[in-house]
Order: sequence, then structure tokens, then C-alpha cells
Amino acid sequence: MMQKEYVPTSQLPDLDTIMEVRDLKMHFPITKGLLKRPVGSVKAVDGASFSIKRGKTLGIVGESGSGKSTLGNCLMRNYDITSGDIIFEQKNIKNIPKAGLRRLHRNIQMITQDPFSSLDPRMRIYDIVTEGLIIQKMEKTRAERYELAERMLSMVGINPGFAKRFPHEFSGGQRQRISIARALAMQPSFMICDEVVSALDVSIQAQIVTLLKRLRGELNLTYIFIGHDLSVVRHISDHVAVMYLGKIVELTSSQELYEHPLHPYTQALISAAPIPDPELEETRHRIVLQGDVPSPIHPPKGCHFCTRCQYTDLKCREEEPPFIDVGGGHFVACHLQQGKENAVNG
Repeated sequence: MMQKEYVPTSQLPDLDTIMEVRDLKMHFPITKGLLKRPVGSVKAVDGASFSIKRGKTLGIVGESGSGKSTLGNCLMRNYDITSGDIIFEQKNIKNIPKAGLRRLHRNIQMITQDPFSSLDPRMRIYDIVTEGLIIQKMEKTRAERYELAERMLSMVGINPGFAKRFPHEFSGGQRQRISIARALAMQPSFMICDEVVSALDVSIQAQIVTLLKRLRGELNLTYIFIGHDLSVVRHISDHVAVMYLGKIVELTSSQELYEHPLHPYTQALISAAPIPDPELEETRHRIVLQGDVPSPIHPPKGCHFCTRCQYTDLKCREEEPPFIDVGGGHFVACHLQQGKENAVNG
């Protein structure tokens, strides 16, 4: 079987694909002096490629600083991306003008990590939920907006009678539900969930994830779910992409990733995740990574993971591994795994 590199789905007859990202890069310039002379750049996202089908969830996992949240903000076009393509609903939005961003944000909404700072403490809940309608100049009377706010709050499990309350009167989990209601009020087709449960208690995390899964089925939503808790990401995602130092190093179905991780970094992440069974926890092999994550200003030559990988050889240090399908839609950027696949097929 021939190995194949990532193929843009826009070149294939697949109308079910709602978003495709091709070689996306987001490099933040570093300047020096009064004249702001460029002296380098932070390679926050350094060549990410993936696609996601309508009604599905793509999970994105990785350590802090791997570029997950930056990637989400690029998809929202909160940044002017350095290079690459973002195809949403068959249209390239990488150079969309600011006037077009308003229309784009009707269809793409983002839920952020902190439910305490994302809600204006001076506004009542019904104004928070419907604020986007005013920004988007969607003509509705105040009575219609209030009715919509009550409907959205009911949909996410908040008593509609609480619509006139202020954010400080709600718990963290309730505030996150309100954030979800605010996003839903715009009737989006695509939602980016950026660490939406990381600031919540474990029991509340399960409730929010269950809510998101229910809403996805009822409203035919598509999610990108960004997180660092592997068990949570696995529970909600159809496919999972693993990021390291700005690059996606592995991408496959959720079940395949957790049962047969190929990239050494993915293997280390999964081995570090706690298991609720004490007997299994004692017997399993834990992979401990040595050293720190390199700086995104000066990433290693070759494979970005070569400075911490136990299998590193000269090729890893000199050549960047391509992002290749090693079988069954399991993409990985690793010379070791690609070499094994060549040996099997050779």
C-alpha cells in the first residue's frame, strides 16, 4: 500500500466537509527598538492541515503552549493569518475583509475557557445572550430578544425566569451554560469550544460535555473541541488531532488514537492520563518525557519533537517528517512510524 500525504478535501467530491484547513501558519513577529525592527517570530501555528465533516467533532489536544488556542482564534479570523488556507462552507476565508467578518461570525461562534471573565458583570443575562443580535444588526424588538433569550436559556438547562439576573448570581457551570446560550442565539453551524470545561469541577465537566453532545445532535452543529484532558476530549470527539509546538503530529479517529497511538508524543500523553482502575494503573508503562518544550521562536531543525523523543536519530534531527496517512486515515508525522509502514509494505 502506497503512503499518501494529506490531500485537501476540496479537491475531492465531498460536499459534507464544512471546514478544511491547509498548511495554516500563524507567526507573531518579534520587534526590537523604537523603530520596531523585526528580529524574529513566534511560530505559534506552523503548518496545520485537517478537515472536518458537518455534524462531527474534531478534538485538538496538546500541552500548554502547543498552539491549540491560537489555532482556534485563527479559524475565527481573530488574527490575520501568516499563510495557508481556511475553507469554510466552500469559501476561502483567509483574506476575508473586516466587513465580512461580521457575517462570518454568524456562522462560526467561539466559547472560551473562563466563564467568570467572559460575561460582562454589568449586564443582565438576557442582554448578554442577545448582544450578538444587536452587533450583527439583526432586526428584533426588545420583546423578541427577551423571548429568544428565554428560549436559549431553557435549551441549555437554565431557568428562563433567571434572565433578568446578573452573572455574579450564577455558579461557574451555569455561567458556561450562559456562554453556550449566547453562542447559540446566533444560530451558528460551527462552534469552537476552547478549553470550555477546564475551569470547572469534574462533575460539572461531565454535564457540560453531555449538553454539548445533545445540542450537536439536535441542531446539527459541528464542533472543534480544544482541550488538554484526554478523557474529556475522547468522550466528545469523532476525530482527534494532537498538536506539539505548533504542528499537528497525529490525526485519526478518536477510538484509533487511544487504542493505537503511533507518534511518541501521543503515546506519552496517553500514558500520563490517569486510569480509574487501580490495578491497571499500577501495571501500565508510563512514558516520562525528558527536558522542556523548545521555544516556538527557535524550534528544532527536523522533527520538532526530536529533543524529547527516545527514538530520535540523525534523520529526525535533520529532516522534518511529512504528515502522511500510514493506513486507514491515520495521519502521523514521524519518521519511525513511516519507516515501519515502508518495511511492512516493502
